[in-house]
Amino acid sequence: MRAKISEIFLSYQGEGPFVGSRQLFVRFYGCNMECKYCDTFLESYKTFTKGTLLSKILDFEDDYNELVLTGGEPLLSADFLKDFLAAFVNHRQHRIYLETNGTLPCELEKIKDFVDIVAMDIKLPSSTGSEEPLWERHERFIDLVGGKELIIKSVVSDTSTMEDIKQLASLIKQIEGDFSVVLQPVTPVNEDIKEADEEMIFFFKGYIKQETGKDALIMGQMHKCLGIK
Repeated sequence: MRAKISEIFLSYQGEGPFVGSRQLFVRFYGCNMECKYCDTFLESYKTFTKGTLLSKILDFEDDYNELVLTGGEPLLSADFLKDFLAAFVNHRQHRIYLETNGTLPCELEKIKDFVDIVAMDIKLPSSTGSEEPLWERHERFIDLVGGKELIIKSVVSDTSTMEDIKQLASLIKQIEGDFSVVLQPVTPVNEDIKEADEEMIFFFKGYIKQETGKDALIMGQMHKCLGIK
């Protein structure tokens, strides 16, 4: 079994409540979504087996906090990850941090026993440009996360609608236990992508607080602000 991986690198988490945590990133190639604001342009990859990926990762010193599975969409390689993670946990005791678009619940089920932290997107159709609402898929995904540490992130742009924020709040209200919510101002990647104004974002934050009791973080992509990978 093999997987396509674009890059492996040490850096610092730039999004959400783990900002500043030193992490080892494994970026998988390929995604099942085409969000109009996507800022991850993957043009090349190398093919790894479970053994070659484990060997590559073990070449790094263990001075990082979490092993991050990112992409693209890492859950497209869930069968590979199931075998790889079973081997990895026998060599290193780092927490496994999954960054995912939250649309593949059946694939999450294959690896969830190995994952400690799930940072998932809630894709707002008005932000992504998607014609297919994904609320039901996101809901099934969240149900499978169980007792893992959960971070919910939604990208907000000038096209984000109040209707979608209401749907987001409705979904948040159904989640049990402790978790984090992040409203992430979009990073403009071309002339067609524009940031939401501050008043709009703070109104969304206030609505979520009012409806759910959750105090959402407003946080952009800090690694880009700091000029790190």
